[in-house]
Amino acid sequence: MEHRLIKKRFIQTSAIRQINETTIVLRHFIELSAKLLPFFNELSMKNALLPQEQSDRNKIIEVYRHYSFDTSTSEILMESDILEIIRETFRLIEKRKPGKESESDKLMIAFKKKHQQLVENWHQTEMN
Repeated sequence: MEHRLIKKRFIQTSAIRQINETTIVLRHFIELSAKLLPFFNELSMKNALLPQEQSDRNKIIEVYRHYSFDTSTSEILMESDILEIIRETFRLIEKRKPGKESESDKLMIAFKKKHQQLVENWHQTEMN
């Protein structure tokens, strides 16, 4: 019986590998969002877009519409609601009317703060 209890305390190597891979993908998506969301927000403020800007806007929309994720993933792996913030920020930027105030501006600030906190956490972890 004691042998069974000890076995249940350990995570299998394959599960650890899967968690690590998921964390890497998540970090990549967060870093990508740190570049795309501010640019997308800038584009959304313009009254008229140049053809290249419209193309960039459409590509960003496609990235977020086709990137399916469960927002609880970042809560579980990083103790952060950053995926929920990313999802909501994208949604509000996409709906934004040019020249108008938007809640997306407030969420962009929240996203940047969360992103900075995570980057600091990642650097701290890498130093250990």
